[in-house]
Amino acid sequence: MAWMPWRAQAFYSLRMNACIVVAGGAALRLGGIDKAALRIGKATLLDNVLAAAGPLCSRLIVVGPVRPTSAPGVVFTIEADPGGGPVPAVLAGLAEAAGAEHVYVLAADLPLLSRTGLQQLLVALEETGAGAAAAPGENDEPNPLLAVYRYEALRSAAEKLGAGSAGLAAARLLPDDTVVVPIDPDESINVNTPADLTLAISTKRKRRG
Repeated sequence: MAWMPWRAQAFYSLRMNACIVVAGGAALRLGGIDKAALRIGKATLLDNVLAAAGPLCSRLIVVGPVRPTSAPGVVFTIEADPGGGPVPAVLAGLAEAAGAEHVYVLAADLPLLSRTGLQQLLVALEETGAGAAAAPGENDEPNPLLAVYRYEALRSAAEKLGAGSAGLAAARLLPDDTVVVPIDPDESINVNTPADLTLAISTKRKRRG
């Protein structure tokens, strides 16, 4: 189910919002570099995501190794057994997000993500009453790592998958009533391969004019 454009006047208290950034991947298709620390322009990939989410969230949680960041107040945490993929990472992040009403779950490699795109997701979540609102991913299916969830919906899904969740697809976290929100397609560009990196750099330069 697609959701139509958002209403800019809507406002939701930052106290309700947390953000979990999944930043522990091995980046094998990029030669095993620390992808979150990769710079496109002046900012690292991680800092770009944190800068987009920071104005909307009272808690910023990064699941992965501790890295330098310009974002204030970031909490770093890590799974008991790192390397199991996004589902165990989200479970680890949820332990730091208790008390939030809404939780963004974001990949660390979204160099063109902006606050505007994240606001669109949050407004759609509230106005539709859905359990999650996600940007379109591959084949226009909802992207579970560019999404905002109701805390209880996300916690319930993650806990059902439980300790045996290593290697499971992140889409298993999405509730059945997830809405897909057509944000700017550039904001969904993620960096998994050298070709993705080239695309992200060229797109960012074009957007700067």
